[in-house]
Amino acid sequence: MVITKYHIELYKRVEGDVDHLQRIGTPEEKTLKNQDIILKIGEIVTDLELSKNGLASFEYTKKLNLELIELCSNDNVIAQLKQLEIFE
Repeated sequence: MVITKYHIELYKRVEGDVDHLQRIGTPEEKTLKNQDIILKIGEIVTDLELSKNGLASFEYTKKLNLELIELCSNDNVIAQLKQLEIFE
């Protein structure tokens, strides 16, 4: 799994909702891979929010940062992920 700018834009367009993706997405967007990535982005955004609010341990934040490096296609994508907010 690799998160790219495309996936971040797709996540924002469907507000992190895979069901919404299934309703409005193109056949290329509705793939299982994209659904999994949208769900993973949601998990990451939640974890980043915990970290930003000081609710995560140093070790957990460190692990999260390593996961971002592993999952994201480049530093720009990591920066964009860190700017996302949780959809209510």
